[in-house]
Amino acid sequence: MTALADAVEALARAGPAGVLFWTGAGVSRGAPSCLPTGWQLTERTFSALFRPFTLETVLAYHELLGWRRGAICPTEPVRTRPPRLETALGAGSQQSPDLVGEVLADLRDARPNPVHEFLAAHLDAGGRQLTANFDLCVERAFHERRGRPPCPGQIHHFHHALADGTDPARLGATLAHIERGFDDADRAAFVERLRGPARRIVVVGYSGSDFFDVDVAVAGLPPGALDGRTVHWVNHSSCAWHRPAPQPPTAVFGVEAGNPDGTLPALAGHLRRAGATVEFLCGPTTELLDGLASRWGFDPVPPPVLRPPRPVGTAVDDRRRLAATFLFFRAVGLVPEVRRLLPAEPAVSAEELALSRSDLMWEEGRYADLRRWWRRQPPSPRRTERIGATLWVQGRLLPAYAWLTWHRRRTSDAADLRLIAETEARVIEHMGLVPDLRWLGRPLGRRVARWLPTPSQQDGLHVFRRLADVHGSLKYATAAAPRPESEAAETQEWFLEAGNVHAALSFQHRRLRDNHRAGTPVAELARRYRDQQRRAEILGSTAASWRVLLLPRAGQVFTLREAVVGCAAVQFGAWHRVRLLGRLLLDRARSRGRA
Repeated sequence: MTALADAVEALARAGPAGVLFWTGAGVSRGAPSCLPTGWQLTERTFSALFRPFTLETVLAYHELLGWRRGAICPTEPVRTRPPRLETALGAGSQQSPDLVGEVLADLRDARPNPVHEFLAAHLDAGGRQLTANFDLCVERAFHERRGRPPCPGQIHHFHHALADGTDPARLGATLAHIERGFDDADRAAFVERLRGPARRIVVVGYSGSDFFDVDVAVAGLPPGALDGRTVHWVNHSSCAWHRPAPQPPTAVFGVEAGNPDGTLPALAGHLRRAGATVEFLCGPTTELLDGLASRWGFDPVPPPVLRPPRPVGTAVDDRRRLAATFLFFRAVGLVPEVRRLLPAEPAVSAEELALSRSDLMWEEGRYADLRRWWRRQPPSPRRTERIGATLWVQGRLLPAYAWLTWHRRRTSDAADLRLIAETEARVIEHMGLVPDLRWLGRPLGRRVARWLPTPSQQDGLHVFRRLADVHGSLKYATAAAPRPESEAAETQEWFLEAGNVHAALSFQHRRLRDNHRAGTPVAELARRYRDQQRRAEILGSTAASWRVLLLPRAGQVFTLREAVVGCAAVQFGAWHRVRLLGRLLLDRARSRGRA
């Protein structure tokens, strides 16, 4: 039997009540709905809210960095990874929160298409559904069929829906909303449907890219929670039906693409670990639905009639476009673009401008200048933390520790405590790494757990992942055990999924440190370290470019001249320069001794 016939036969035997449909934007493409796909919505967002060529600029950086998305079906090309839609909508909506509703305006009153009518018939026959879609097309098709809405709980919009009177801010459409994951009620509703009576789950029109909420919820299921369930994941393709064979790994920036084959969504791995059998299928989606329709006695499902989505106009002037573009480049860490737009004086808050100037000085490695600049600013927790951070990154670890500890002990606000304590923990971590302070860093590291806040996703992406990373790093450092590379890789993946390539580059540096093995050939070290340096130069960070000198055995890769140039380019402290050059010379001496 063909892959299509196998799937239709298994699903038909289960019956509508035994099948859970999990749908995404792809089911709403066909006429008369004509709603945009995720990529079309991304293009629309950039066209409506940002300056011209912003999308092309971001894609060019992603291509230079080697950040690509693998293909499930062999007929699909490997593409440059697009920017995350929720990050773009979040940056654009900071100027005007109502802009999210304007960009999504055609979803509010969209008309059902034949796929929606099939899904409505499935509900009418006792089925249940999960959907990432904001539109209510399935509910409208059900109402036209039965004159009433579906029963409560039959269909769950896990990112909420754009009904009349709905506040667009409630939708899972911006990074600020989704980065904290599901709240308790939404998680319970999502898991209850996933673990319901249906033993067959059909995923159609869905990309599986909901990393921050869906992936976290499924990864949190206990082993065996989905035992006995089979997931038929349909990846729409115009070619004949087949099961995709494993493809060679696709090299991407920092991490492999979520699974051993480098092609499948990470969600598939989480489902398998929870006990489900996951089968990917390539072929025209409507052929599968039409086969089920004929077996279940539903109306036929013809191939979709594809038309361009309706244009949506937004009244965004050049001033707001400049501000939105500036905020977006800040959010994704494109330092050269932030530097280029800053003289244009974008209409953002004074605090945002101050942090932008601070970040640029940090990336230029002007740590002493930056500390003097922060000392002239009004007192604030951020000022305290940044002064301590500049001391830390210069290698002046004892003054940094004393400064941050003194202020942390006098802080009562939880958010301020997280800000200062995380940097203080970084200082203690590095004290345990340098020979002259290891005697103090390791005992202090064992006591950090008493005051370092526990990481929580509800604190937001940056705070959550940085705290989780430093917790793990100190745990292994105090145990004098090598830290698994997977810990920094996990944090890097979170930032890559948010689209922040600069933060991801920082954790790539930590991965290189954690993953170092004494037996690694010098040629391989040189490839990794030079590649890290090249990416830092692409992202306009002098500091990150020369921070590679701090990596293990860097003296075997970089010449003495390069080391001197790097120490001069970055405002390290005097004693830190001595440490650095001494270690690099020692690396070279050991290398020559072995040779």
